Amino acid sequence: MDINLYYKTYPVKMALGAMKEFHSLTGLDMWCTLLKFRECFYLSIEDPMLTRLSRLNEIVDFHTGAKLLHCMIRIENKNIPLCEIEDAMFRCGWGFSEDENAQPWPLLIVKLANDIDEYFEQSKPKKKADT
Repeated sequence: MDINLYYKTYPVKMALGAMKEFHSLTGLDMWCTLLKFRECFYLSIEDPMLTRLSRLNEIVDFHTGAKLLHCMIRIENKNIPLCEIEDAMFRCGWGFSEDENAQPWPLLIVKLANDIDEYFEQSKPKKKADT
């Protein structure tokens, strides 16, 4: 999986190591946090985008969001510092943009949560047909 943060693509991976690191840094569960992002985004589909973004920001603040992304990026590349992720998120901003490369960071976390859900769904063992 990849995430695009302000014109730069970072490989990310949902792994137990990322979950443990995120929990030790924040006291939060990564899966639960990602699930809350998905739930909030889809339950507020009737609301204006600004309202939706505001609600997503209430789930985790900027710094916690940066740690979430950083923990998943570090699984693939330990040389990426947290400050680089924070800077990219800051440049993405919190408001909606037509620029695909500058999507607000809360929407990037929603996309990441959706990608992770899809990854796990595809990884499930397929049921054998009855013969």
